[in-house]
Amino acid sequence: MLFLYTLSYIPDLIFKINMGSYSQLTVAGYPIYSLKNTYDPLLVFLLFQKNDYVTERKKWSDRNQVVWGKEISESKGTFMFRGFRQSVKVCKERLEIAGTNLKIAKRNFRSAKKIAKSEGFYSFNITKVTFEEYLSEIADILEKKEKFYDMLYQNFRESLIVDDLGIIGQQDVDRLYSILSCLPEGEMIEYDLSDVINNGWVNEDVILQMDRERILVLTEGRTDVEFISSALKRLYPHLVDFYHFIDFDEFKVESSASALVKLITAFTAAKVNHPVIALFDNDTTGIMEMKRLQNIKLNNNVKVMRLPDIGFAKKYPTRGATGIKNMNINGLACGIEMYLGANILEKDGKLLPVLWKSYNDHEDKYQGEISDKKHVQDTFRKKIKSGEDFDLSNLDLVLKMIFSAFQN
Repeated sequence: MLFLYTLSYIPDLIFKINMGSYSQLTVAGYPIYSLKNTYDPLLVFLLFQKNDYVTERKKWSDRNQVVWGKEISESKGTFMFRGFRQSVKVCKERLEIAGTNLKIAKRNFRSAKKIAKSEGFYSFNITKVTFEEYLSEIADILEKKEKFYDMLYQNFRESLIVDDLGIIGQQDVDRLYSILSCLPEGEMIEYDLSDVINNGWVNEDVILQMDRERILVLTEGRTDVEFISSALKRLYPHLVDFYHFIDFDEFKVESSASALVKLITAFTAAKVNHPVIALFDNDTTGIMEMKRLQNIKLNNNVKVMRLPDIGFAKKYPTRGATGIKNMNINGLACGIEMYLGANILEKDGKLLPVLWKSYNDHEDKYQGEISDKKHVQDTFRKKIKSGEDFDLSNLDLVLKMIFSAFQN
């Protein structure tokens, strides 16, 4: 699973002591994760997409000043930079998909301290260092661009500088997220692969293949896929490559809440290790079917969710035997159409009411559905195709829920 991987690095001595080539990750110009004669595909996997790759000519002095220290920054001329570049904000969002956030990083920092203490590696009491102190030290080191390569572990600050701003036992996804949390979101992250590519250690074409294991999103029906993926492309184009959706049309996959239960059950029985999100509708049938999975021990790579409750659905017009009545339709009638925006749900200046279709004896609730569903769907498609701005806030809630699926 992508969120369980760990990077392992040994700090290399300063550039030019050996005649090798180096790859180097820099955060706001500060160097970490140096590797000799190679690069780490997992860093690319966690932080970058193919279109983040940059080829441009840069001054040697600019690169040396930032990466290798002032003592060798007098080199003249230019070199061809080859590597990845992206903002702190985007890289943090990608790390969140990989299963971390600041709360999780803090929790795992406490666990890492126990591992570090048991290893007996530090000459000081690592367990007394708080997560807040850890972040404070990182921020100060980054601001002062303080870097040295002597193997010194006499105090916490020195150990951080030598160990790429992390501690023994810490997962690197948490380390990276902690580091980026100390920087403004507009700062840039670069993975400089120039030396290892230009000197023939790494093939540029291999790097750009980027065979990413995408998270599979399973839904009840094809329109769920269509509308969620459309919102993903519009709101988070930099995260598109991290997901793929079930293809109902090409493979004639059955579409319903009960079919989704069968599919998840089959995945679990087959011990499929691929990361999977099963997304049910926020209605009576969806919730009933989702409950059937409570009796199945799902693998950690499978996350079961339902569409989130939304504010404007708490008082939404419904039509039943007693006429028009405003009701809370969360959990009763919130299919994907209810998330397309209030303006999309209007016809002739009024919200289209939910129609109560049938009574569910098992749940002791009615199942509802938006009236004139075709009008709602076609209106959304036209607005997406036109590129105009409109309210996607409820679809954004759905996407953010998907992004956080593996944060546990």
